[in-house]
Amino acid sequence: MNQVVMTERQRREKEYYDQYAAEHDPSQSEIDLAPVMALKNGGETRPWNSYWAMYELAWNHYRPGDKLLDFGSGPGDNALRFSEIGFEIEGFDISEANTAISQKLFKDKNRLGNFQVSTAENLPYEDESFAVIAGIDILHHVDIPLAINECRRVLRTGGKAFFREPVEAPLLDWIRNTSLVKFFAPKEASFENHITEDERKLNDVDEQVLRKAFPNMKKHYYFLFARFDKFYRNGADPNPSVLEKLDWFIMNKVPFAKKLAGAVIYELKK
Repeated sequence: MNQVVMTERQRREKEYYDQYAAEHDPSQSEIDLAPVMALKNGGETRPWNSYWAMYELAWNHYRPGDKLLDFGSGPGDNALRFSEIGFEIEGFDISEANTAISQKLFKDKNRLGNFQVSTAENLPYEDESFAVIAGIDILHHVDIPLAINECRRVLRTGGKAFFREPVEAPLLDWIRNTSLVKFFAPKEASFENHITEDERKLNDVDEQVLRKAFPNMKKHYYFLFARFDKFYRNGADPNPSVLEKLDWFIMNKVPFAKKLAGAVIYELKK
């Protein structure tokens, strides 16, 4: 890791993910490459699914020889999918355990990738190193002003960064925070629900930080009624979500509905 003193928040995140990694190693099962294989083989795409959309955005911006930084690479499953597109992969994570899993995963799959232990706020890369940066559910765990400045520093001029993040929707979050809803869907830190002590959804203040660093920021909106998927769908269900499709239709036809979105992909161009 960079020679920096971790904050208490960073230390809590590190300890959480070192423990979480012990029981959630994706290399122990077959990693689903369907989002990328569909792009390669001309199969079904799912623009309504924010995770599939991340791979499609990366696919659309790939050029041979491009390097991609997996910003908060976790155990490497997302990085493996980006490598399937053709990117040369670099990744970092605050957890030594996650980094070790990523290295082993790429070695076992005969893929080229390099993973380092680092914080998002102080990256071990040279200026303008990457054509594409991709972060999936990471910014809501970090110090956003510091991390986004580092993101801009290591992104190549003309390059793009994509971040998929949960975001606040004040009315719906008020309902979400009622005692009744929290009884059925707890928000406390836990390994079972994959919730850390310090994570929080992005809000308007955070978006101002992103837009200051990247004035041409674009937003792609997701997750309206799909919030209810957790109550009846298995998280590993490979089939398309009907509610995600409905959300996509509504938010494209009724712009106001975007204010109720629960997830956004931020498209940032340097």
